[in-house]
Amino acid sequence: MSSVTKSRYLNIDALRGVAAFLVVLCHLFGSRSIFTNFIAPEKLSFFNVLYVIPAYGYAGVFLFFVISGFCIHLRWAKAYSKGDKSPKIDFIAFWKRRWIRLYPAYLAAILLYLVWHYSQGELNFNTLFAWDVIAHTLMVHNFDSRTVYSINSVFWTLAIEEQLYLIYFLLLWMRNTLGWKFTLIACFLARFVWFGFILLLNRAFSIEIPVNEGALANWWIWALGALAVENYLGIVKFPKWCYSLLLAFGFILVAACLRYYGLFTPTYFSERLTWLFEALFWGAGFFFLTNWIMQYENQLKSFVMRNFVKICAAVGLFSYSLYLVHDFILGAFAGYSKLLLVFMTLAFAYIFFLLFEKPFMLYLSKQRN
Repeated sequence: MSSVTKSRYLNIDALRGVAAFLVVLCHLFGSRSIFTNFIAPEKLSFFNVLYVIPAYGYAGVFLFFVISGFCIHLRWAKAYSKGDKSPKIDFIAFWKRRWIRLYPAYLAAILLYLVWHYSQGELNFNTLFAWDVIAHTLMVHNFDSRTVYSINSVFWTLAIEEQLYLIYFLLLWMRNTLGWKFTLIACFLARFVWFGFILLLNRAFSIEIPVNEGALANWWIWALGALAVENYLGIVKFPKWCYSLLLAFGFILVAACLRYYGLFTPTYFSERLTWLFEALFWGAGFFFLTNWIMQYENQLKSFVMRNFVKICAAVGLFSYSLYLVHDFILGAFAGYSKLLLVFMTLAFAYIFFLLFEKPFMLYLSKQRN
């Protein structure tokens, strides 16, 4: 076991691998167009049901948010579970680690996409381009509708992550001062306060800020992951129903149905219902799924399941790189067969990981030791 993997949880890495691969599948098959081309009501058939998985691959983003909350809160939770009843997370040290761990690969990916777009004649070197690069570098591009999906269409989620790391310290304060019940309620309501605030800005000043792409819109989902790690380490104790695989799939099914209903019954009510609540159902489903699988950390008895988890975890190790660069391979080699594209994407992402992630992971593991 290397210094990179010895402190990692196999099942969390497996979930990471699944989340990243779901996003790859979604983009491989055309993202939103999968719904209209293959699983629209008039086109739904026995064989087209197979397209349901890539169609909903975007939900891997919400699984990432739950995992992120679990992992970021892990250091604090470990210290608390070992007897330190008031662990301190140093703000500067925290951000230094985050920067070393994430930024080199992120900046390398930005450069990769800029070079690619330039080679395709797609860059206009104007004021908006300068702002676009600055906004992405500072990870605030999700606050501007012009930049939220530019350079690369998945980078908005990385901006959310950085902003969630920032308000993690507020979440910690609420958790320690007011308890988890208040914290979860506050994080849940933050989504709707955020939605109302952005709607007010739009109506009053015609300012367009992406709504679901904001950190506050996804804070509750992230907080569920932080709560899950405390349960895993025995700081809080969940009732049995919180480990229910049936509940996990129930919430996931409701989220999927909400999206389908909103797309193919496009009324004001259905669109607003989907807009407001779909993400929350995905988050709840993945929270129950995380609790369920973490019961079996290194305890899976089935040979098939154990090896499936190991394969997913192997992908999970370089899932950040896979997430960063998959769109490049899928776009640059769009004419190739989909199976070949999958292998090319995995291979390129792993090489990218070796160059821009692993050295910094090794550095941080040495600092920790």
